[in-house]
Amino acid sequence: MGKEKRIRIGVVQFNSKTDEPGENLEKAVNYIENLVEEEVDLVLLPEMFNSGYGTDEVVIKNAIEMQEETIETLSALSDYNDVVIVGGMVNKAGEDLYNSSVIMLPYNEPVYYNKTHLFRNEKNVFKPGNALKSFDFAGVKFGILMCYEIGFPEISRKLSREGAQVLLVPFAFGKERREIYEIATRARAIENGCFLAAASQSGRCPSMELVGESRIVSPSGEIICDCGKGEGFCLADLDIHQVERYRYKESGNSHGYFANLREDLYR
Repeated sequence: MGKEKRIRIGVVQFNSKTDEPGENLEKAVNYIENLVEEEVDLVLLPEMFNSGYGTDEVVIKNAIEMQEETIETLSALSDYNDVVIVGGMVNKAGEDLYNSSVIMLPYNEPVYYNKTHLFRNEKNVFKPGNALKSFDFAGVKFGILMCYEIGFPEISRKLSREGAQVLLVPFAFGKERREIYEIATRARAIENGCFLAAASQSGRCPSMELVGESRIVSPSGEIICDCGKGEGFCLADLDIHQVERYRYKESGNSHGYFANLREDLYR
């Protein structure tokens, strides 16, 4: 990465089949290996990437059965390639089920972020998490939120105020709400002066058509790269020094929101 504090991130987009969990994992592995060849530092996978998105009994059963194999596979890939892997999957902890993102750092145990704000039928199956999550890698701080949570600006702001320079967001977002996805992914990056990486499922799941359009957004709101509608991946080199500029400098197209934030009004 060198002295410029750059980090290379890849986001993956595909349609996870709810009746083919083994194939979903195999597909994810192939994309991770392709991105490793591109020398990325971090790979982001969509929400419920290994089971397909859904809340019916069969999907949840498959997701639970896939948990251990998925973790073992991601751990091996992370260790062998010295790459961080973050992806959405169901997390069974004791008797509780969570819609989670796993954070797999090389030579570390898996860490989960349990989605704190649940969407529609998710509330019938999953328990909400009760803590936000961030982590450090290669001198960069990352914050995690998931899908529906893009519409709660407080999450992104809290993570960013606590130092997150890149927000990672696994999605399985409905196409009928595409306008929310389009605006909110860019708005969260702009208002927090940070990079945002979104990995979305594409195609169809049992309950809806999915938006796709996985992307990496700059602190100016520019879409640096995107995956369009089909399956695939995109990647970008992020100059982390831009975060400081957009948060605290008032010149050119930088907005300096953090420099002028009236925290006394929000306590």
